Amino acid sequence: MSKVCLFHTGISTFAPLQALAADLMPGVEFMHIVEDAMIKDVMQAGGPDADISARIALYVMCAERAHCDIFMTACSSIGEVVEDCRRITRMTIARIDEAMVEAAIAQGSAIAVLATVETTLRPTLNLVHRKAAEQGKRIEVRQVLMADAFRALLGGDTATHNQMVQAGVTEAAKGSDVLVLAQASMARALAGLAPLPVPVLTSPELGMRHLRRLVDGLPPG
Repeated sequence: MSKVCLFHTGISTFAPLQALAADLMPGVEFMHIVEDAMIKDVMQAGGPDADISARIALYVMCAERAHCDIFMTACSSIGEVVEDCRRITRMTIARIDEAMVEAAIAQGSAIAVLATVETTLRPTLNLVHRKAAEQGKRIEVRQVLMADAFRALLGGDTATHNQMVQAGVTEAAKGSDVLVLAQASMARALAGLAPLPVPVLTSPELGMRHLRRLVDGLPPG
Protein backbone atom coordinates (compact mmCIF):
# COMPACT_ATOMS: atom_id res chain seq x y z
CA MET A 1 0.00 0.00 0.00
CA SER A 2 1.27 3.48 -0.90
CA LYS A 3 1.78 5.94 1.95
CA VAL A 4 1.53 9.72 1.68
CA CYS A 5 2.47 12.44 4.16
CA LEU A 6 0.44 15.64 4.05
CA PHE A 7 2.07 18.53 5.90
CA HIS A 8 -0.12 21.33 7.26
CA THR A 9 1.14 24.63 8.69
CA GLY A 10 -2.30 25.39 10.14
CA ILE A 11 -5.32 23.41 11.23
CA SER A 12 -7.67 24.88 8.60
CA THR A 13 -6.46 22.60 5.77
CA PHE A 14 -6.62 19.36 7.74
CA ALA A 15 -10.33 18.46 7.54
CA PRO A 16 -10.94 19.32 3.85
CA LEU A 17 -7.83 17.49 2.64
CA GLN A 18 -8.55 14.52 4.87
CA ALA A 19 -12.02 14.30 3.30
CA LEU A 20 -10.62 14.56 -0.23
CA ALA A 21 -8.03 11.90 0.57
CA ALA A 22 -10.73 9.50 1.74
CA ASP A 23 -12.85 10.20 -1.33
CA LEU A 24 -10.16 10.17 -4.03
CA MET A 25 -7.65 7.68 -2.60
CA PRO A 26 -9.43 5.24 -0.28
CA GLY A 27 -6.71 2.63 -0.77
CA VAL A 28 -3.84 4.95 0.17
CA GLU A 29 -2.46 5.29 3.69
CA PHE A 30 -2.17 8.91 4.82
CA MET A 31 0.03 10.38 7.52
CA HIS A 32 -0.86 13.97 8.48
CA ILE A 33 1.65 16.26 10.17
CA VAL A 34 0.11 19.45 11.54
CA GLU A 35 2.25 22.20 13.02
CA ASP A 36 -0.44 24.81 13.58
CA ALA A 37 2.03 27.47 14.76
CA MET A 38 4.20 27.41 11.65
CA ILE A 39 2.11 29.70 9.42
CA LYS A 40 2.17 32.34 12.17
CA ASP A 41 5.95 32.00 12.42
CA VAL A 42 6.28 32.27 8.62
CA MET A 43 4.17 35.43 8.62
CA GLN A 44 6.15 36.96 11.46
CA ALA A 45 9.46 36.19 9.74
CA GLY A 46 8.23 37.50 6.38
CA GLY A 47 8.70 34.06 4.84
CA PRO A 48 10.40 30.78 5.72
CA ASP A 49 13.69 31.71 7.39
CA ALA A 50 16.60 29.36 8.15
CA ASP A 51 15.04 28.02 11.36
CA ILE A 52 11.68 27.36 9.72
CA SER A 53 13.39 25.70 6.75
CA ALA A 54 15.28 23.44 9.15
CA ARG A 55 12.03 22.44 10.85
CA ILE A 56 10.50 21.60 7.47
CA ALA A 57 13.51 19.47 6.56
CA LEU A 58 13.11 17.56 9.84
CA TYR A 59 9.46 16.87 9.06
CA VAL A 60 10.46 15.57 5.63
CA MET A 61 12.99 13.26 7.26
CA CYS A 62 10.37 12.08 9.78
CA ALA A 63 8.01 11.21 6.93
CA GLU A 64 10.76 9.26 5.20
CA ARG A 65 11.51 7.38 8.43
CA ALA A 66 7.78 6.57 8.58
CA HIS A 67 8.16 4.92 5.13
CA CYS A 68 6.12 7.46 3.19
CA ASP A 69 6.40 7.44 -0.59
CA ILE A 70 5.22 11.02 -1.19
CA PHE A 71 5.46 14.22 0.87
CA MET A 72 3.03 17.00 -0.07
CA THR A 73 2.79 20.42 1.52
CA ALA A 74 -0.69 21.84 1.99
CA CYS A 75 0.78 25.33 2.45
CA SER A 76 1.84 27.47 -0.50
CA SER A 77 3.93 29.78 1.68
CA ILE A 78 6.53 27.03 2.19
CA GLY A 79 6.26 25.41 -1.23
CA GLU A 80 9.71 26.48 -2.40
CA VAL A 81 11.38 25.24 0.78
CA VAL A 82 9.65 21.88 0.47
CA GLU A 83 10.79 21.62 -3.16
CA ASP A 84 14.37 22.24 -1.99
CA CYS A 85 14.05 19.14 0.23
CA ARG A 86 14.17 16.92 -2.86
CA ARG A 87 17.91 16.78 -2.42
CA ILE A 88 17.65 15.17 1.03
CA THR A 89 14.99 12.50 0.45
CA ARG A 90 14.10 9.58 -1.77
CA MET A 91 10.40 10.50 -1.50
CA THR A 92 8.45 12.23 -4.23
CA ILE A 93 7.96 15.87 -3.18
CA ALA A 94 4.78 17.69 -4.18
CA ARG A 95 3.00 21.02 -3.70
CA ILE A 96 -0.75 21.39 -3.26
CA ASP A 97 -0.78 24.42 -5.59
CA GLU A 98 1.17 23.09 -8.57
CA ALA A 99 -1.76 21.58 -10.49
CA MET A 100 -3.85 24.70 -9.90
CA VAL A 101 -1.16 26.96 -11.37
CA GLU A 102 -0.71 24.72 -14.39
CA ALA A 103 -4.48 24.75 -14.99
CA ALA A 104 -4.59 28.55 -14.73
CA ILE A 105 -1.85 28.98 -17.32
CA ALA A 106 -3.67 26.60 -19.65
CA GLN A 107 -6.92 28.56 -19.31
CA GLY A 108 -5.80 32.15 -19.81
CA SER A 109 -3.11 34.79 -20.18
CA ALA A 110 -4.48 37.39 -17.74
CA ILE A 111 -4.18 35.69 -14.38
CA ALA A 112 -5.21 37.19 -11.04
CA VAL A 113 -3.55 35.66 -7.98
CA LEU A 114 -5.43 36.27 -4.74
CA ALA A 115 -4.04 35.63 -1.26
CA THR A 116 -4.90 36.45 2.33
CA VAL A 117 -1.33 35.93 3.58
CA GLU A 118 1.42 38.16 2.21
CA THR A 119 4.06 35.45 2.50
CA THR A 120 2.01 33.27 0.14
CA LEU A 121 2.00 35.77 -2.71
CA ARG A 122 5.71 35.63 -3.61
CA PRO A 123 6.06 31.82 -3.82
CA THR A 124 2.77 31.53 -5.71
CA LEU A 125 3.73 34.26 -8.16
CA ASN A 126 7.14 32.65 -8.59
CA LEU A 127 5.45 29.34 -9.40
CA VAL A 128 3.09 30.99 -11.90
CA HIS A 129 5.95 32.68 -13.76
CA ARG A 130 8.10 29.54 -13.66
CA LYS A 131 5.37 27.32 -15.06
CA ALA A 132 4.52 29.86 -17.76
CA ALA A 133 8.19 30.02 -18.79
CA GLU A 134 8.35 26.22 -18.92
CA GLN A 135 5.34 26.25 -21.27
CA GLY A 136 6.68 29.17 -23.31
CA LYS A 137 3.55 31.23 -22.65
CA ARG A 138 3.41 34.99 -22.13
CA ILE A 139 1.13 35.99 -19.27
CA GLU A 140 0.03 39.05 -17.33
CA VAL A 141 -0.31 38.56 -13.60
CA ARG A 142 -2.29 40.69 -11.18
CA GLN A 143 -1.90 40.19 -7.44
CA VAL A 144 -4.54 40.84 -4.79
CA LEU A 145 -3.79 40.67 -1.06
CA MET A 146 -6.59 40.47 1.52
CA ALA A 147 -4.66 40.38 4.79
CA ASP A 148 -7.64 41.39 6.93
CA ALA A 149 -9.45 38.24 5.82
CA PHE A 150 -6.75 35.96 7.23
CA ARG A 151 -6.65 37.91 10.49
CA ALA A 152 -10.39 37.28 10.76
CA LEU A 153 -9.85 33.57 10.11
CA LEU A 154 -7.16 33.35 12.79
CA GLY A 155 -9.57 35.01 15.17
CA GLY A 156 -12.22 32.40 14.45
CA ASP A 157 -14.43 34.71 12.36
CA THR A 158 -14.93 32.51 9.33
CA ALA A 159 -17.95 34.46 8.10
CA THR A 160 -15.99 37.71 7.81
CA HIS A 161 -13.09 35.86 6.13
CA ASN A 162 -15.45 34.38 3.56
CA GLN A 163 -17.18 37.70 2.87
CA MET A 164 -13.86 39.45 2.29
CA VAL A 165 -12.60 36.74 -0.03
CA GLN A 166 -15.85 36.73 -2.00
CA ALA A 167 -15.65 40.49 -2.44
CA GLY A 168 -12.04 40.24 -3.60
CA VAL A 169 -12.84 37.43 -6.02
CA THR A 170 -15.77 39.32 -7.52
CA GLU A 171 -13.67 42.44 -8.09
CA ALA A 172 -10.65 40.53 -9.46
CA ALA A 173 -12.85 38.77 -12.02
CA LYS A 174 -13.10 42.07 -13.89
CA GLY A 175 -10.44 42.11 -16.55
CA SER A 176 -9.00 38.66 -15.80
CA ASP A 177 -9.16 35.41 -17.75
CA VAL A 178 -8.78 33.18 -14.69
CA LEU A 179 -8.46 33.61 -10.93
CA VAL A 180 -6.11 31.67 -8.66
CA LEU A 181 -6.73 31.41 -4.91
CA ALA A 182 -3.23 31.05 -3.53
CA GLN A 183 -4.16 29.31 -0.28
CA ALA A 184 -6.10 26.12 0.26
CA SER A 185 -7.84 27.79 3.21
CA MET A 186 -9.54 30.24 0.81
CA ALA A 187 -11.48 27.57 -1.07
CA ARG A 188 -14.24 27.43 1.56
CA ALA A 189 -15.16 31.04 0.84
CA LEU A 190 -16.54 30.19 -2.59
CA ALA A 191 -19.60 28.43 -1.17
CA GLY A 192 -22.66 30.49 -2.01
CA LEU A 193 -20.81 32.86 -4.33
CA ALA A 194 -22.78 33.87 -7.41
CA PRO A 195 -21.42 32.48 -10.71
CA LEU A 196 -18.62 34.54 -12.21
CA PRO A 197 -17.73 35.09 -15.88
CA VAL A 198 -14.26 33.56 -15.40
CA PRO A 199 -13.03 30.35 -13.72
CA VAL A 200 -11.87 30.53 -10.10
CA LEU A 201 -9.27 27.86 -9.36
CA THR A 202 -8.51 26.50 -5.90
CA SER A 203 -5.81 24.11 -4.83
CA PRO A 204 -7.44 21.45 -2.61
CA GLU A 205 -9.22 19.26 -5.17
CA LEU A 206 -6.86 19.98 -8.06
CA GLY A 207 -3.89 19.31 -5.80
CA MET A 208 -5.30 16.08 -4.44
CA ARG A 209 -6.17 14.82 -7.91
CA HIS A 210 -2.57 15.56 -8.91
CA LEU A 211 -1.47 13.63 -5.84
CA ARG A 212 -3.56 10.65 -6.94
CA ARG A 213 -1.77 10.68 -10.31
CA LEU A 214 1.55 10.70 -8.48
CA VAL A 215 0.42 7.72 -6.39
CA ASP A 216 -0.73 5.87 -9.50
CA GLY A 217 2.71 6.45 -11.01
CA LEU A 218 4.62 4.90 -8.11
CA PRO A 219 6.45 1.65 -8.88
CA PRO A 220 4.67 -1.43 -7.54
CA GLY A 221 5.75 -2.65 -4.15
